[in-house]
Amino acid sequence: MSEVPTQSFLALNYSGMLFNKGNTKAPFSTLIGNRMKQVQNVAFPTGQEYTTVGGTQPNITETDSLTAPLASTLARSQVENVTQIFHEKVYVSYAKLANMATMSGLNFAGQQPNPVSELDFQVSAKMDKIAQDIEYTFIRGAYNKATTDAQANRSRGMMTAIVSNYIDLGGAALRVWDIADLLKIIQEANGDISDLALWVDAVSAFQLHADAEANGLTVVPAARDINGIKLSRILTPLGEVSLYIGQYLAAGTVGLFNPSVISRVEQPTPGKGNFFMEELSRTGAGVSYQIFGQIGLDHGPEWYHGKIINIATAFTKPQSGRKVYITDAVPTAEVLPLLSSVVLSGNVQVNDETDALVVTYTGTPQAGPTLAYQWQVAATALGTYSNISGATSATVTPLVANVNKFLRCAVTASVYAAGTVYSNPIQIIAAT
Repeated sequence: MSEVPTQSFLALNYSGMLFNKGNTKAPFSTLIGNRMKQVQNVAFPTGQEYTTVGGTQPNITETDSLTAPLASTLARSQVENVTQIFHEKVYVSYAKLANMATMSGLNFAGQQPNPVSELDFQVSAKMDKIAQDIEYTFIRGAYNKATTDAQANRSRGMMTAIVSNYIDLGGAALRVWDIADLLKIIQEANGDISDLALWVDAVSAFQLHADAEANGLTVVPAARDINGIKLSRILTPLGEVSLYIGQYLAAGTVGLFNPSVISRVEQPTPGKGNFFMEELSRTGAGVSYQIFGQIGLDHGPEWYHGKIINIATAFTKPQSGRKVYITDAVPTAEVLPLLSSVVLSGNVQVNDETDALVVTYTGTPQAGPTLAYQWQVAATALGTYSNISGATSATVTPLVANVNKFLRCAVTASVYAAGTVYSNPIQIIAAT
């Protein structure tokens, strides 16, 4: 891309107050502003990690205790991030520096152009751009550690760093209960759930406010101040969470951050500092400066943070009046009809299929229940019955071996009815 120096007809002068339509706020960078580290290497550690195994009850006898247990080793690993370069240039022609009194557009006598100095304006605008680039990187920067000078180091941002603690809502609206669930996940991962800050976009903030109001909760505005950043507060069953409508979040995502373990990491240039401006050599009728700095993010242990993904990206305004805001249907108790009687009728004769059973219910099933059958025989009508192997159909054909014994059927209803009932017994007679 060719260089475009700032000249008179590329940067016209106008009168009136100066307003910027672009974003210049960097709340996340400000939030962690008091925690700053300096390094002399591109790569820096964000922590070392190890896992302990516990939470069981030992089973050690006195005899066992006479011998020392076998040793085991806890291995550690180191997690790192990198600083990356932020580099901008300002190039203003001599003619533009001298041509600041000529104004375009609507003007009135005696008015002065704003800004007065083109160089100062261009430098300030470039610094605002760098601040936004850093903010974006800290929120969702993708990680890369260069292996050659031709590759760029790229610092890992918060949303990229979080891999352990997350909830996928599958397109549902964000609720206060979802935040409580994420707190629980962080706590179970051995993270600290005190003083967390929830970074949300406007739609997710609307969803949380609507859910809180519908369930009798309150989002307290400007309840907390960190480095001049006013954070709202919302109460969950697991404690308070601060809330801020931030920027640069991917659509349908929110981040739950622990500011106490997050730091910006600067890599100053010896003798110059970090994010310094220096004049470049002049080759023509213009002045040029470069702004250079290196910075990265120490996000701390990633399991100290959490994120929620696939949140609904559209908000529907709630109707007036307070209602409980839920996404699942309210379950209703279902009372199933009960199997009340099973009647076996007709002659029960060897080698002759029995008549159909007459089944009745207490209540009316919504549809035909599923019935399971087990035919049984006993020596007497009130004796001990045993199952006939394989006799699990609605009817049965008695065998010669069971002549003069008593036959009955156990019927069990399911799906649209419930209960198990035994039919009346009938004595099996010989074939005629």
